Amino acid sequence: MKKKLLCLLLSSTLLMGMVGCGDATGSAKTTGTDDEESLYAEDAKLKLWGSQDDQEYLQDAIDSFKEDFPEAANWDIELAVVSSADAKDQVLKDTEEAADVFEFASDQLYSLVTAGTLYKITSDREDVESRTTKTAVDAAILDGNLYGYPSTSNSYIMYYDKSKYTEDDVKNLDTILSKDLGSDVNFAMDLDNGWYMASFFFGNGCTLFGTDGQDASECSFNNENGLEVGNYILDLTHNKKVGNYDDTLLLSGFADRTLGAAITGTWNAVAIKEYLGDDFGVTTFPTVNLAEGKEVQPSPIVNFNIYGVNAQTKYPLEAMALANYITSEKIQKLRFEQRSSTPVCNSLIEDKELLGSNPAVSALAEQVALASTVQTSNPQISNFWSPMEAFGQDCIAGNITHDNMQQALDTLVESILAKLGE
Repeated sequence: MKKKLLCLLLSSTLLMGMVGCGDATGSAKTTGTDDEESLYAEDAKLKLWGSQDDQEYLQDAIDSFKEDFPEAANWDIELAVVSSADAKDQVLKDTEEAADVFEFASDQLYSLVTAGTLYKITSDREDVESRTTKTAVDAAILDGNLYGYPSTSNSYIMYYDKSKYTEDDVKNLDTILSKDLGSDVNFAMDLDNGWYMASFFFGNGCTLFGTDGQDASECSFNNENGLEVGNYILDLTHNKKVGNYDDTLLLSGFADRTLGAAITGTWNAVAIKEYLGDDFGVTTFPTVNLAEGKEVQPSPIVNFNIYGVNAQTKYPLEAMALANYITSEKIQKLRFEQRSSTPVCNSLIEDKELLGSNPAVSALAEQVALASTVQTSNPQISNFWSPMEAFGQDCIAGNITHDNMQQALDTLVESILAKLGE
């Protein structure tokens, strides 16, 4: 790894230079020799941010980094607590005082890049792209430039009670709904939450802010495909076998065994496993039949946690080396083992034996690879959530019907694309 990284740093970073990528003073030594070791400062000082729950695995990662990367043996690497959810605000507040390497959620990318706070990744790009799922890499790219190292993914999957459904039953939502479970609820999801509802639109080919998620003037939720989805969602909201459940309600349903299946994230896996015991089942989002003969695979929104390098770091080469290492196959495996995080490294996702030890993570990794849509980081997304919530609630309340569905979708899209602040 040492030779590969050094080669990449020589061929990419030095040839491309550091113009516009932040202050590089204090980083690379310029001895004028051919000694590859001179690329790195012997006494680099780096600060790394991570959440409170990630401190143990990150300290293990730092220790491993110093063992595997001799150049870092004498580096002073300070570990501090700032979560990925809070990183953007802290970095924008004072970039100079922020960590050299920090984790952020992929939907924060646009704001961080436009503020000039992220270092453009050049030296490790080929390595990152070769080992990482394409969806995760795309989440770290803006305008063709790579701005971080993907580490883990976050989305949603389906949990089910094996005493009520077989593995074949849960492959298709309409099959699930065809079962007679008596007074029990066959299926539940948060039907007035855009994060979940959008999966149906994306699965049927609709786009939000263009194909790359950055065109704030485009949303096709009201086209012909969107109309099919709108009518399907409407039917779900009026089906007595379907529950509009948030996390609290679905956990209660699994706890008293009155719920057959539900859509939620890996954060509820432990509780659901405890409630269902040997009947615990988990799988990808089932397909849906939008029209006669048209079976569609929904595409859930997915976010990624990404490690970025501060544009104002005094040690860009060293910071990139650290960020690349803590998102490597070795450390993603460590994170999975210690934190049950879903890896984005291709080799780990393909390791069925490894992921098999955690069925929920295995299902999520499969879902992201099968069908998923990266949540856009464009600020226009702030106009998305409330209109989608209102659309779902109006379907539930009966204010939207099949007859006025097109009008409702036109209003939805108009609200999503409205100029921010209006």
